[in-house]
Amino acid sequence: MIRSNLFARAGTALIALLGVSAACAADAPRDPMAVISALADRIYVVGETSGKVAEMIAAEQQAADEIRQYVASGATGGLLAQEKGKQSPLDAAAYMGYPNVVDALLASKLVKAHVNDGDEMGMTPWVAANLSMKQVLWACNAAVFDNPYKFVPMVVTQPFYLSNPVPPYKKTRELLEKAGASADLAKAKDVWLTNCLSQSDQAKAKVRASTDLQKTVQEMGAETLAAKLVELQQRAAQAQKK
Repeated sequence: MIRSNLFARAGTALIALLGVSAACAADAPRDPMAVISALADRIYVVGETSGKVAEMIAAEQQAADEIRQYVASGATGGLLAQEKGKQSPLDAAAYMGYPNVVDALLASKLVKAHVNDGDEMGMTPWVAANLSMKQVLWACNAAVFDNPYKFVPMVVTQPFYLSNPVPPYKKTRELLEKAGASADLAKAKDVWLTNCLSQSDQAKAKVRASTDLQKTVQEMGAETLAAKLVELQQRAAQAQKK
């Protein structure tokens, strides 16, 4: 009887311990890269369903709040690139054009101290914000039009960039500059010209002459996308006639 009671107590204690452990695991904060990845997925889902820019903006704000909590907790393990030359959370947020997330990350003194770190291509967060790739990739690489797994997700998320009352990439650049980011226009142009190989000579000339690369590539991206959508509409109309 005594032994049975001992086993019962031990079992109760073990269950309680496991419950506490599970709760702790459930409450463990996600690192910033995981938050940014989940945010990208969420904005895509909204684009595929309601398409409402307000929901996209709210998702980005929620992600930023989660990262602010991570920074406030004193955690530092997930704030920088895991390997030298690789993408950091700040790089990722700037590349995606998530200004509230960028602002949350810059609340960390550690992140601020590395605001000018670049990846293997030399792309710093400031350069990434200027290139605005999630808004203009088709101007850099027209092959994206032939890949529905890239083209469709980009198209359905465009409201976040084009209908947002606060232009995401412009705001991202402003926040980075306020935090001490180096405004290296020559480097930004070099990254674009080195990696965007399918653009016309006219487009290259525009980039070389630009005094505001972000504005230049966004205009190029809008023109390229508009022309492609007209082409797709014409194809659809012709297919219906057959």
